Amino acid sequence: MKNILKIGVTGSAGSGKSLVCQGFKNLGLVTLDCDIIARKVVEPGQKAYEGVVACFGPDVVREDKTLDRARLRNIVVNRPDLRKQLEALLHPLIIEEMVFQMKTAVYDKEPACVVEVPLLFELGMENKFDVTLAVVAGQATLLERISKRDNVSIESAGKMLDLQMAQEKKIKRADHVIENNGKPGELFVSVEKFYNKIKKEFLTIKL
Repeated sequence: MKNILKIGVTGSAGSGKSLVCQGFKNLGLVTLDCDIIARKVVEPGQKAYEGVVACFGPDVVREDKTLDRARLRNIVVNRPDLRKQLEALLHPLIIEEMVFQMKTAVYDKEPACVVEVPLLFELGMENKFDVTLAVVAGQATLLERISKRDNVSIESAGKMLDLQMAQEKKIKRADHVIENNGKPGELFVSVEKFYNKIKKEFLTIKL
């Protein structure tokens, strides 16, 4: 990965991180998602599976032996102690798998990799990337998107946001910020402008 530009994308729930990453993918960049990686490391037979079952009990296991992620999420929202146990188990394995996938990806279009990392700053993962990007939106917009996406009340959506690092802190720590209060097409234009700017700044020097 010597000459690969590594971009870490983060943001609060409902901010549109995945949509931003889709914009990068449309431009030909390799894109990875730490949520997908997180699902992989807890599949039956994987390193974290037995640990999660031991911590939360058989009630979080579906009939097909996979983990009930929705039930897990509901548990940790109200049990900070169990959330910390789950994070301590999963996060090192997620980071290990992320780095592996970045190293082994095929870069046949653009010499850049984008990774969606919801807990980028919480886990101190800035050093894994050349550039960090925070996706932001208005508070009301975040709540509405979470409520619609997860089919929960605005109050429950607020609780989910309360568990996360405040958006203002992410803005201060990120190298760059993209606002996502409009339509997807507008966001994709912003993503392309951002990448063209970063590519000039970074890749022309590194390559």
